[in-house]
Amino acid sequence: MSRLNHVDPASAQGEAKKLFDQVQRQLGGVPNFMQVLGNSPPALAAFLGLNGNLSRGSLDPKTRERIALNTAEANGCEYCVSAHSALGEQAGLSSSEIGAARRGASEDLKAQAALEFAETVLERRGEVTTAELRAVREAGFDDAQIVEILSHVALNVLTNFLGKVGQIDIDFPRVALLTKAAA
Repeated sequence: MSRLNHVDPASAQGEAKKLFDQVQRQLGGVPNFMQVLGNSPPALAAFLGLNGNLSRGSLDPKTRERIALNTAEANGCEYCVSAHSALGEQAGLSSSEIGAARRGASEDLKAQAALEFAETVLERRGEVTTAELRAVREAGFDDAQIVEILSHVALNVLTNFLGKVGQIDIDFPRVALLTKAAA
């Protein structure tokens, strides 16, 4: 059971209602984590704005989902692993690619470089070496795309932490964390 209140989209008022209506039109429903974000309409608006703007960036949807999957797994957020497994499939990732991304791997060499860089940023809280930055550039990422990788890591850390703090009820097909699956 979620430890943070869900704002019911049907009874929401003001800015929360406007934002939920927008999500409803785009997704056909309002996921539980957005209902929790709805407790603070500015936080929900910030999430929707960053997520929407990044979706128009130059990173392809598969790479974005790989980063989300790896970040969720690294942060131990079962809600986000479940959500991004479903979203990754919608983006065209196979089950094996989803599993690989959760472990920080990809057969696509360019995607692998993005994952390695994102994982390093996350693990070392942004302290990357010049060689690591050079490696992601040599893999074909320009500075705009490097900033997008960083932005996707940050966005996913926000949702991972919300999922964990709130213990939000999973409203996607449940996917166990690799650490739980191995236990």
